[in-house]
Amino acid sequence: MKRTLYILALILFLVLITLAGKVEFLYYNRDVCFFTIGDVAEVLWQGLPLDLRVIAIMVIPVWVITAFSLYFVRMPLRRIAGPYLFVAVFLSTAITCGGLIMYENWKFLLDASIFSYMSSPGNVSSSVSTGYIVSRLGLSMLAALVLSVVAVVITPSRIVSLKRRSRHIPPRYTLPYMLTGVLLLIMIFGINGRKANEASAFHSDKILLNHAAINPVGHMVHSMLVYAREPHKQFKYMEDDECRKIFAEIFPENTDDVTVRLLKTTRPNVLTIQLESFGAPFIQALGGQKEVAPEISAWMSRGVNFTNAWATSFRTDRGTVSALSGYVAFPTESLMMRDECLTSLPSLARTLKAEGYSTDYLYGGNAQYMNKGKYLRATGFDKVWDINDLNVPDDRRSCWGANDSTALMSLLSLMQETYRKHGSDGHFYWGCQTIDSHEPFRVPYHRLKNKVYNAFAYTDHCVGEFLDSLSHTPLWDNLLVIIFSDHGHMYNTTFSNPEFFHMPLLFTGGAVEVSMKTDILISQSDIVGTLLSQMEIAHGKTFPWSRNVFSKNYTYPFVYSNYPSGAMFRDQTGTTIYDLWAGHIIMESPAKSADRRLRNLQTMIQYSYGDDLLK
Repeated sequence: MKRTLYILALILFLVLITLAGKVEFLYYNRDVCFFTIGDVAEVLWQGLPLDLRVIAIMVIPVWVITAFSLYFVRMPLRRIAGPYLFVAVFLSTAITCGGLIMYENWKFLLDASIFSYMSSPGNVSSSVSTGYIVSRLGLSMLAALVLSVVAVVITPSRIVSLKRRSRHIPPRYTLPYMLTGVLLLIMIFGINGRKANEASAFHSDKILLNHAAINPVGHMVHSMLVYAREPHKQFKYMEDDECRKIFAEIFPENTDDVTVRLLKTTRPNVLTIQLESFGAPFIQALGGQKEVAPEISAWMSRGVNFTNAWATSFRTDRGTVSALSGYVAFPTESLMMRDECLTSLPSLARTLKAEGYSTDYLYGGNAQYMNKGKYLRATGFDKVWDINDLNVPDDRRSCWGANDSTALMSLLSLMQETYRKHGSDGHFYWGCQTIDSHEPFRVPYHRLKNKVYNAFAYTDHCVGEFLDSLSHTPLWDNLLVIIFSDHGHMYNTTFSNPEFFHMPLLFTGGAVEVSMKTDILISQSDIVGTLLSQMEIAHGKTFPWSRNVFSKNYTYPFVYSNYPSGAMFRDQTGTTIYDLWAGHIIMESPAKSADRRLRNLQTMIQYSYGDDLLK
């Protein structure tokens, strides 16, 4: 009976700390959305079957060890099972605590994608204060340590209740204990063999409540198993022949032709400005905040304003590859972080370099972050300038590097030097990225009281000053400036809101023929294809994932975006957002044509993971 009571006590202990973790998750992220006590109860109830399954899997090894003590009555149970319990409870608590803290900024459950960013710890220390990191990490580790010790303490040193002279064990000792084994199997496989899964935890139209109901440890382990599999086997929704057929129907094979001319010349000098986290919700001209970005909004009337442009992913490393390499984004893969992929990626820089362009890139931060410098050099940039190349005094540095004003003015000087060096007959391509519209939002600018809006306003101010200065130089006349964001920002929103992916895209500069506003659907990955077609440079074979949206073959406009646990598909009929782990639709508007959008979304996921670059 003591063994039976011990197993039941261990299960109860793990259930209680799991439920407490979910309550803490909701409390810690209570600013994400409004919920009631009834919602909390519903979260705990809906997630309980999955919690019990994960807990049972954790307890099974202890149950087996304890079963041996039926035969070896003086077996040191705590000494054998204790180390396993300590590690299991410590890791599960650390995952739970880490998940509730990371959700504050990322708005998706902690999964195996976190490991790809651990190689750049500077990103974390730049995003938040040292005190924040130490306090959150310290409290998480303390909680994990305390609960791990408790799990070990409740484990008996040994159970010697059996006193017998033979090998026969009376049923009164074995039957109750065997029933705990049956209980564990029911917890794992469910009644009638119906196992609990993440889809069963989805019960609300509020994504926070669904995420709270999902067991964080089970989610992490599930994602690690998916990441460990061969990429093209991760997501398979249909037979390969059907997938190829649907993809051929929705994705045009050749879009090199041009139906609308945007440029005065086929060989302009090119500048791409990538705005950190600067989604459409911060820009009035795109239906966003009125006071945040007046400069960018004003410039949108001085060029080609793509009002229906969408980022492909949620992080800079993924958005940069989509924009500059014209490549599809992957929910579980960061191509920028995979060295073996870099030289195989197509790129705008390499293509323009082959056309006689000089290629340079300026990033005000440290180019080592997220492997950015390696990617830029491997894909054709002759020189990558970062904080280490710029003589920046301390009062002009932000947490991430040279502040945007300093970086953009340095860029202006370097571009003028390039122009003087090559003359009016030479061609150049410059790329750059801003950095200050990002946590912790500390900028040398104080126009708006809201520190988030103020940081974006600062970047807007810097970009406006830069463009104004640039427009008064000789190199403006033959210059095409392309402005876009790498992704949106999780300010008062979640991934269930498609506006997170809505981004600015502007073609401006002296080389632009017309000023116009177009609402054609265009993906971040289509920037390269659209530009090269305007330059009369064939792109179809080199950039298989980048379409020219002004082609006669672009007959089914759509955008496909994703983040580690989900994906969005948007076409002219509406928008569908789908949770990959749960296999559940998070959002669809309108419901009409939703089945087709979901099928096309699944096709894009499956077909992209069959890409040769990942094999």
